[in-house]
Amino acid sequence: MEWFDKVKSTVTKTAKFTKDKSTELYDITRMSFSINELENKIDKLFKNIGMLVYRDYEAGAEFSEDIDMLLKDIDAKYEEIAQIKEEINNIKNVSVCPSCKKTNPSDANFCLSCGEKLN
Repeated sequence: MEWFDKVKSTVTKTAKFTKDKSTELYDITRMSFSINELENKIDKLFKNIGMLVYRDYEAGAEFSEDIDMLLKDIDAKYEEIAQIKEEINNIKNVSVCPSCKKTNPSDANFCLSCGEKLN
């Protein structure tokens, strides 16, 4: 009977240890997830700050030289994006409506989305 009590005690200790480690792992995972969510919220806040600063820049606001340089770099990236989109539209043989920015077949006289006259 002593042997059985020893096995029972060992199994009980192992089960308690496993339960404690599982609880610990669950708590750490839950807290890590909370940290990740907060970091994502911070990233969104930084993005919103940047968008507000860029909007002010477009409206003519003055900024420090460092920020001004970054804002001009954003302008350059937007220009690159516009050029690449234009190349894609040329390959697809479509034109872009100047009013609503939707793509239309190159032979369309009017925008299929808003009815604006196309070039």
